[in-house]
Amino acid sequence: ASPAIGGHFWYHQQLEDRIAKFFRRESAILYTTGYTANSATLQALLQKEDIAILDMAVHASVYEGCQLTNVKTFLHNNMEALELALKNAQHAYRTKMVIIDGVYSQDGDLALLDQIAELTHHYGAYLVMDDAHGTGVVGATGRGAIEAYDLFDKVDIVTGTFSKAFGHIGGYVVGSTELMNFLKYQSKQHLFSTTAAPSTIGITKAMDLLDQEPVWMKKLWENINYLKDGLLAMGFDIGATASAIIPVKIGEIAKTLEAGRLLLAAGVYANPIMYPAVSKKNARVRLNIMATHTTAHLDRVLNAFEDVDRQLSIAKL
Repeated sequence: ASPAIGGHFWYHQQLEDRIAKFFRRESAILYTTGYTANSATLQALLQKEDIAILDMAVHASVYEGCQLTNVKTFLHNNMEALELALKNAQHAYRTKMVIIDGVYSQDGDLALLDQIAELTHHYGAYLVMDDAHGTGVVGATGRGAIEAYDLFDKVDIVTGTFSKAFGHIGGYVVGSTELMNFLKYQSKQHLFSTTAAPSTIGITKAMDLLDQEPVWMKKLWENINYLKDGLLAMGFDIGATASAIIPVKIGEIAKTLEAGRLLLAAGVYANPIMYPAVSKKNARVRLNIMATHTTAHLDRVLNAFEDVDRQLSIAKL
């Protein structure tokens, strides 16, 4: 059943309470996916009198959620462009909302959250951050970009997914109790969707383990740094990544696809990423690192890239 007609059980409430506490916020709401958490929330909050100011690199779910409102994009992590957009919107719209990722899904870099928060609130706008890729990875205890910058009280809404570090399925939005109550009755995708299965209570155990077994984050970062150092030593362009996402930038789509094929033949599964996920001249192979990878695994990846480079002559720094 949907949550409003008997589908909201104790385990849903317990998970909402836990994810809200996890981010030091008052309240939370659950969605069936992280994608829906973004799209449904923004559709409910932003109408034709409002404006969404988006970092151009935000997830597709954010763009979908902003189809009913005015949209202005700014160059990725460009504070001059953001401030100009905020100035132009300051007195022209009812609600102004700056929407960013904490960790960006294709480059693996972090939002300049301290600067963004300061500008956003200076011009009377709200700040929304999707930290699907930062949670469980970034910050001293895995609370993501909001913890890395120690800005728990400066981000108005945090969204995310349970399908990455937490190892399950579903999405969430955390913020004020007033806002969560509004969404529970005005967000159609929440109101009319069947609620998650009882197995979702297992996500609370994942939260426990993140705090009880910090060895996994320590191992993850050892792996991240080991692979980054190896790729950089060979001259590959991995951009400004500061997370478990490592892009090996190649540029040409055809060469990127062939690199993916050669890597798979060498026993390395990696994702060739190209337009429309990134610009046409910025194709790359995206690597996602886990704490359970061994040094032998990572050496195999480095050896495979060395062989791929020998065959394809990948552009270097």
